[in-house]
Amino acid sequence: MALHSSMGSCSCFQFLRKSQPPALMSSAVELPCPAEVETLDVKMDDALLAEERTDSLATMSVETVSLDSSSSLSRSDGRSDIEPVEGQAQFLRDEVSFGDRELGPKSGQGRLGYSMPAELLESRPVQLWPIPADATLADNGFELLDIGPALRAAGLSEETFDPTSQDHRREVGRALIAAAEARFGKKAIHLADTSRVSGASVYGEVTVRDTRAGSKLRSAQHIFHMDKFLPGIAKLYGHTTESDGARRIADAYWHLWEPDFNSFGVTKDAALSYIAGAAPGMLNLWVSLTPGEVINEPLAVADMRNILLDDSDIDLVSTHKVVFPGLEDTITVLRQRAIDGAKLMFRPRMRFGEVIMFSTTHTPHSAVWLPNAPTPGRCSAEMRMLMATDLDREA
Repeated sequence: MALHSSMGSCSCFQFLRKSQPPALMSSAVELPCPAEVETLDVKMDDALLAEERTDSLATMSVETVSLDSSSSLSRSDGRSDIEPVEGQAQFLRDEVSFGDRELGPKSGQGRLGYSMPAELLESRPVQLWPIPADATLADNGFELLDIGPALRAAGLSEETFDPTSQDHRREVGRALIAAAEARFGKKAIHLADTSRVSGASVYGEVTVRDTRAGSKLRSAQHIFHMDKFLPGIAKLYGHTTESDGARRIADAYWHLWEPDFNSFGVTKDAALSYIAGAAPGMLNLWVSLTPGEVINEPLAVADMRNILLDDSDIDLVSTHKVVFPGLEDTITVLRQRAIDGAKLMFRPRMRFGEVIMFSTTHTPHSAVWLPNAPTPGRCSAEMRMLMATDLDREA
């Protein structure tokens, strides 16, 4: 397994991979940081960094998370006075062979989407550390944003948001797309996912998960996974390279993506280049829509400074087909051994409109249980998007 004590600073948003094909390295698009967005050369001991990031984004409609000086999340994660909390997470059992189980929705399941069969999973205790305010996509594989002000400006608040309203879901989607475009200064293209065929969603509409009793929407995904792990996808379909994995994603989804990409003048080959280049490529933006704070089942992410899975780590994961009517998707799930030495992080007491942005192709993530907390359920939404690194955000 590729374990790293530090990924170091990076002049672009390309993730470091020991097995990255030379062609991708030479064709990667370098993204200079916009003046209004923080530098990627993060200095972890800079006590003013969180304040500087908030100030630099003050003129934008999308903000990084604003934290008061007493919050533990405003400190670097190198501080010794930050303590982890106990969590419970699920992983794939070791005896389950790579790719040997086809997944998908079941008749009479009562909710949209699908869930992992319980017999494939094992539960393990984990330690969860707070995400520091200075976490970045390039160094950690994730970072915090806040679309709360944008949602309030659109008339949505924790009191008024209705997860069953398509208009509300599209408003959240608009705010998330604006957040990504403000962050990178490039065009963000919403990627249709399984909610397009299981839920009849449209372009710009977020996928909502609601674990509260009585909801028919998707539930939380309680297993550590990567949505689109390119080496795993390549192996599942009898190929070897990450470019092969990227092509399989595009082939599977192109009948859903093509009209959207055509509207931006983006070809399938360009989409393949964005996905495989990971600069930053495919992103997930996960936003809390829970009234008050997320009490339980928060999203946890693995810090990529401590773990970076690549094509040499196939034995630590398993990629499976996820079959819906009209779509053959995939998911890559982790065995417990995959996170040995990793630091798992979450946003404690996550509030309405706060966002965790992370890499779709590289960042392991999962909903986790907090055994010592109540379980009132939570509401969240997510959107998968592709950053078109040669299209300016105003194009």
